[in-house]
Amino acid sequence: MYETGFIALLFMSLIAIVANYKLRHLHRLPMQWSLSGKVNWTAPRVIALASFPAIFAVIGSALILSSAPEQEQSTTRSLIFLGIAMIGLQILHLKLVNKKGNI
Repeated sequence: MYETGFIALLFMSLIAIVANYKLRHLHRLPMQWSLSGKVNWTAPRVIALASFPAIFAVIGSALILSSAPEQEQSTTRSLIFLGIAMIGLQILHLKLVNKKGNI
């Protein structure tokens, strides 16, 4: 039924686990940058990496729980879109961390 959401969550978790291994030398990761490229705030590495799968799990669960049975196809498409968008944002975040020379 909503396996696509579960698959996206697993993929995001795998990305976070691999990144955690590669970034094990860092205690904190940047979470927000100013337009000039300065880091505005950081988070502990594990929390920073777990944030994308956690946000997807909360939004995806709310989407599934708020949908009616006759909306299954539409909800599945929404989960696919949300999963792709969140995976893209997670990869962008890791690329920005890498750009600053942290990886």
